[in-house]
Amino acid sequence: MNKIRVLVVDDSPFSQKIMAGTLDQTSFEVCGFAENGWDAVAKYKFLGPDVVTMDMNLPDMDGISCSREIISIDPAAKIVMVSAMRDENLLARGYSAGVQAFLQKPVKSSELLDTLRKICECSQQSQDWLNQYLTHFVSALKLNMLQMARVESRVTTAVDDQPKFTAHGIAVIIGITGKQSGRMILTISTGTARKFTQMILGSETVDEEDVLNSIAEFANIIGGHSVSAINNQFRGAELRLTPPGIMSGNTIDLINPRLNSFNVHIETEIGTMTMNIGFAGGNSLGC
Repeated sequence: MNKIRVLVVDDSPFSQKIMAGTLDQTSFEVCGFAENGWDAVAKYKFLGPDVVTMDMNLPDMDGISCSREIISIDPAAKIVMVSAMRDENLLARGYSAGVQAFLQKPVKSSELLDTLRKICECSQQSQDWLNQYLTHFVSALKLNMLQMARVESRVTTAVDDQPKFTAHGIAVIIGITGKQSGRMILTISTGTARKFTQMILGSETVDEEDVLNSIAEFANIIGGHSVSAINNQFRGAELRLTPPGIMSGNTIDLINPRLNSFNVHIETEIGTMTMNIGFAGGNSLGC
């Protein structure tokens, strides 16, 4: 059986030796060491480890900043903070950045191994909670389509395993942060977006700004209702949304990071739209 590869980020050679000794003769192996933040980012890109252990105090940046850099490259990155520091403020900042667990030095071997196993096992279980999350987004979309534009919708879903997501017309992109990082993309043709805006405003006279603003607000409402429902169902999820970003054009190619993603295809009497939902890893279900 292949071993789980660990990138150890720590500027202390002594701590690196302890970590290597702990992981030796286990189901884990150290695939690399990094002594500063930017070295960690470079080695993450090159080595593609399964999990990262991260020290808080690094020569060029703190461990949370380094974690953000890594997660910006790979939202599915699994990071465990292993540091002499551990307080409520640090935990809140780290979880918000996407760190999955915190351990305080000196760490017992059993505690380190159990934490690493739990995080890696949870990545295999993530499809279950993603399916549950997805239902909230679909429900919010159908409900608000009906309430805002008085339009019924028919929805189909499919796994998105493509390296890029292609949008046509208008695309609204909203980031999702918290215990699970991810993103939501709503894409719609300009013609359908105009009809949708006319129905919301109850007016035939709408300009381009009205159209862009209405689709962005619609996407933001869907996201807000969805993450609120998820936070209520899964205590500790602590999901939040970033402000919507809007793009428009005939063809818009968006790179798909390593997310567990679904495409939700929506058919209505005024046209079609697609919602792409993706999450990276998680621990809100006890993982």
